[in-house]
Amino acid sequence: MSNTINDSSLAFEVKPETPDIRFLASLSDGRTVIQDDRIGQKNAWIRLSKWIEDNHSISITNLRLQAPNGIDFSTPANQQGYFLGKKQHAIWGGPQSNYIGIGYYDGQKVNIVWYRQPNFDHSFTEERTVEKAGFFLIKNS
Repeated sequence: MSNTINDSSLAFEVKPETPDIRFLASLSDGRTVIQDDRIGQKNAWIRLSKWIEDNHSISITNLRLQAPNGIDFSTPANQQGYFLGKKQHAIWGGPQSNYIGIGYYDGQKVNIVWYRQPNFDHSFTEERTVEKAGFFLIKNS
């Protein structure tokens, strides 16, 4: 099929380990990586980052975030990198919210949209530098 390194570290189809809220990363070789949560293994985004590093001739061409009830958010295609992260927002003595962020690197800055989970009923945008994006950013070669 392809001469890639360590394909078994990633999922290319929906499996029992596929979470309801998941990323889908389209690759330049035509395949799509689907997030899976494997017990005892690193986060799927970290595994994808390592895989892209090992298979430097392949890049991410688009990133999507899917959730139940037809929720499907997509980033612009063919960017210089892609971002996926999570964070919590809390007010001392008040409510706490969990957010998932999806974004892209345009060569200048990392553009992120954060969505509140689990209902995706609030969102906000953020710009980060490559340095501030850290390991949440996978840059294409």
